[in-house]
Amino acid sequence: MTQVFTVTELNERIRDRLENDPRLHDLWAQGEISNVVNHRSGHRYFTLKDRDSQLSCVLFKNQGSSLGFELENGQNILVFGDVGVYRPQGRVQLVARGIKRDKGLGFRHLQFEALKKKLDLEGLFAVERKRALPKYPSRIGIVTSPQGAALRDVLRIIGAYPVQIILSPAQVQGEGAEESIALAVRALCGRADVVIVCRGGGSVEDLWCFNSEVVARAIFECDSPVISAIGHETDVTIADFVADVRAPTPTAAAKMAVPEMEELKSWLKQVEIRMVRALWSDLERKGERLEYLSRSISARKMYSLAAEARQRLDFLGERLGGAAAGKLEGLMGRLDLAEGRLEAVSPQATLSRGYALARSRRGLLLRSEDAEPGEVVELILAKGRLLCRVLGREDEEESH
Repeated sequence: MTQVFTVTELNERIRDRLENDPRLHDLWAQGEISNVVNHRSGHRYFTLKDRDSQLSCVLFKNQGSSLGFELENGQNILVFGDVGVYRPQGRVQLVARGIKRDKGLGFRHLQFEALKKKLDLEGLFAVERKRALPKYPSRIGIVTSPQGAALRDVLRIIGAYPVQIILSPAQVQGEGAEESIALAVRALCGRADVVIVCRGGGSVEDLWCFNSEVVARAIFECDSPVISAIGHETDVTIADFVADVRAPTPTAAAKMAVPEMEELKSWLKQVEIRMVRALWSDLERKGERLEYLSRSISARKMYSLAAEARQRLDFLGERLGGAAAGKLEGLMGRLDLAEGRLEAVSPQATLSRGYALARSRRGLLLRSEDAEPGEVVELILAKGRLLCRVLGREDEEESH
């Protein structure tokens, strides 16, 4: 029958196998330090890594008392010790019994410094290009993982402040995270008043995607001020140098992005008080002015002013009536003159001088050729009309 192990039994077997392997005792390991933790117990925990792998390490207090130097991220070191298993977590680790410095700095540290220097020379870190955060934003863009605690922290702090939240989801660790973050930042262009790029704490490896050039350039090209909040206060990334403002945590970033509600309420209350005072002051001044006018203008003076106004109104009425009559007389004269001129040139006046109009069924006859011999035409006189038959005609050329 196949034996079934408990997790504890299985971890014990793995530990026994590793601890009984002589090749995994009294060995030297070389690599770069990251994620250094100086525990309050005196033990030191860190990660030893190279370009492709990493290994958890522990240096107990009794072994580290004579170390002679402080462990710092980015150092190259040689570790002497034994490989073991931390059974409660089933984690393979290197238990250090001695550490000494190796030459130079680690690959990741050198890579970080090289990119930092390059971008600094290009002006991506320039202080003069840093933009101030809007005091009262109406749209806040957030670049982070939708499942992360950082998003919950930011939303909790923003709370009741009336603002539109635009989440631009991104993968914030692992393979492909750099491109995902850059795309998420660019997706907020023209859509937000301020952008928060954030994620919670983690190891140096977890946060390494924020040290990429593609993320740095996306933040630099963003058309809104950017707040970076990557990890904890001690974690520093390239994104922090490029951003307009660096926050130690996502919670702090949210506090920077919006005004504090209690302060805002207090300010609004002060504005309300100043407005009320200004209105009362203006009302008092107008009341005093009204009281002064009421004392200055007596009833007798008002009657005198009204009588004078009525007299002037009568005078203006008389002048207006005379002007209207004169204007009307002038217009009537012009009308009579125009009527006479019109009458002189009217068709009826012309007929009265002995002229006549000749008309056939086709209309007015203006030329002799408009009528045919034998045709009946109508002659319109000043008084009455005649029906005549054409006996003959003489055209204009024949008359000449």
